[in-house]
Amino acid sequence: MTHPDLLSTEDRLILDLGKLGYPCVKVLGQYNYRQMRRSLEMHRHVGMLEICYLEKGTQYYHVQGKDYRMKGGDVLLTFPGEEHGTRDFPEEKGRLFWLIILLPGPGGKQRLLNLTKEETKEMIDRLLHLQSNRMFHGSALLKNHLNRIFQVYREQDSLYKKIQITNLLLGFLIHVVELGERATENQVSETISQVCRFIQQNIHDELSLESLASQWNLSLSHFKYRFKKETGIPPADYIVRQKIAMAKELLAGGCKVHDVAYRLAFSSPSYFATVFKRYSGKTPTRYTREKLNISHPSPASQVA
Repeated sequence: MTHPDLLSTEDRLILDLGKLGYPCVKVLGQYNYRQMRRSLEMHRHVGMLEICYLEKGTQYYHVQGKDYRMKGGDVLLTFPGEEHGTRDFPEEKGRLFWLIILLPGPGGKQRLLNLTKEETKEMIDRLLHLQSNRMFHGSALLKNHLNRIFQVYREQDSLYKKIQITNLLLGFLIHVVELGERATENQVSETISQVCRFIQQNIHDELSLESLASQWNLSLSHFKYRFKKETGIPPADYIVRQKIAMAKELLAGGCKVHDVAYRLAFSSPSYFATVFKRYSGKTPTRYTREKLNISHPSPASQVA
């Protein structure tokens, strides 16, 4: 998928901004999912910068070999030619916006919005400099700009309509640059980082929140509050997600469903299958079949 998707659906609306006469700003899209959807395939946009803003919910992305967990209010940028998608994870419930910009080619003949050539270069350079810290927390102003663009787009075509959208898009980009340049790279404390590493290293055990909180001398309530505040998801949810990620590796390696369930301390294979489907959108059997290209899996490996 090298070209932006322009297909709108009932809960996924995409604006073709190129039709309004913008040579560089190609697509603005939004989805508002009320249930999990299939995974977003890994893809690249040649010569294009993509800015995602998650208004609500959580979403996992894999960009250039690194995992990112977005929470409501976060901004994530992917840069030209970078491979990105949700890999084996589904698109989750929530509301997300994405803006795709075609970077001007050599010679600087194209201009971004109503900027001069020199201003276009300055804006693009500042956006590209955010690559070292591609994910950061946004603000309500970003949401307001994006929602207003969709409102104005539905109005009758006129020069004033384009003027409004141009200024809203420019305001959005300026605010993204300001927030990105102010953001710190490490938003997770060393304490919570240690907890995350401990969970990953002991993922085969039955991990209790009480024992984790006690190990780091925190009350249970403060531990849960702090973990969610810093990572964007509750600790119990983080543990399950890590177990499902490990389960996928084991299943792809040929392990049987019931073996994986007990190795990861699930109470039963059926409960494991239920949780696996909730977080991946597929049963373990189907996931294994797709990964190993098995057309007729053996009955022993099937768990509904």
